[in-house]
Amino acid sequence: MARQAAWLALVGWLLSCAAATGAELIERSRHVWTGPGTDFGGFSALAVTGSGAGLWALSDRGVLFRAAVARDGNGRITAIETLSQLHLKDNHGKPVSGFTADAEAMALAPDGSITIGFEGYVRIARFRPPDPMPEHLSDWDRFRDLWGNEAIEALAFSPTGGLLAILEVAGPDGSYATLTGAGDGDMLWRPGPPVPAGTGGFAAVDATFDGAGRLYLLERRHSFLSGFATRVRRIAFAAGRFGASETLLLTAPGELDNMEGISLWTDPDGQPMVTLIADDNFRAFQKTLIIDYALRE
Repeated sequence: MARQAAWLALVGWLLSCAAATGAELIERSRHVWTGPGTDFGGFSALAVTGSGAGLWALSDRGVLFRAAVARDGNGRITAIETLSQLHLKDNHGKPVSGFTADAEAMALAPDGSITIGFEGYVRIARFRPPDPMPEHLSDWDRFRDLWGNEAIEALAFSPTGGLLAILEVAGPDGSYATLTGAGDGDMLWRPGPPVPAGTGGFAAVDATFDGAGRLYLLERRHSFLSGFATRVRRIAFAAGRFGASETLLLTAPGELDNMEGISLWTDPDGQPMVTLIADDNFRAFQKTLIIDYALRE
C-alpha cells in the first residue's frame, strides 16, 4: 500500500507540474461598474485602453460608453468613471432602437475609429466618436439570412489587417463560421476560416487577436438551473487557418455572470492582461462585473 501511495503521489506531482507549464489566466481584480440612466448596462463588447487607464464598452441598446479606470499600486481597479456615452444612429440618421439597436461586437482601429457589428438587423458599420453616424461596411441586405439574435458576436482585426467576424453558434461541422472583410469599404464579406468550437456546448461571444497572431475567444454556456459558465481559449492561426487551441480559463456554472466582452492589453509593467465584462441584461439581479486577469505562460 505504501508503494502504491507513493506512486500515486508521484503521478499527481507530475500531473501538477505539467499543468503548471500551461498558460492560464490569474485573477487580479474584479469590480462592479455602476452608472445612472436606463441605457447603462447590457455590455457585449469591451476594449481596454491606455495600459488599463481607460475603456470603451458597447451596449446592447446601441450606446457606446467611454470611461476612465482608476487603479491602486497593484493594478487593481478601484473606480470606473463614465466620461461619455454616445447613442449610435442608424442608416437614416435616427438613434438606433429595437430591431436596429442590438450592437454585439466591436473592434478598435489605430486611427481611433470603431467598427461595430449588430444583430437583429445584422450589419457592420464604422463609427468615429463623437460622431454617431455610421460609415457602411456592408450593404443593407448583405446579412439578411442572418437577421435575428444569433449572428455576429465578435469582430477583430486579424494579423493580416482585415476584419474577422465570428458567428455565435457552431455549425454541424463543429466550428464557428466566420466572415472576412478588408475594413476599407469592401462590403462583400466573404466566408472566412472556420474557428474550432471545441466541446461542451459553448457559444462564441467575443474575440481578439494578440501580437503573435493568436485568437483569444470568449465563450459562454447557459443553463436556467445552474447559470453561466465561461471559457477563454487561445487558438493558433497560421497560413490563413485556425489550428490547435488551449483553454486559458474555464469556470463552473454560476461562478461568474454573463461574461460577454473580452479585451487583451498590457499593463505598465509589461504584463499581458485579459479583461472580461458582463452583460447584465438590464436586470437588477445581474451586475456589470469587470474582471482583470494576468496571463501567465
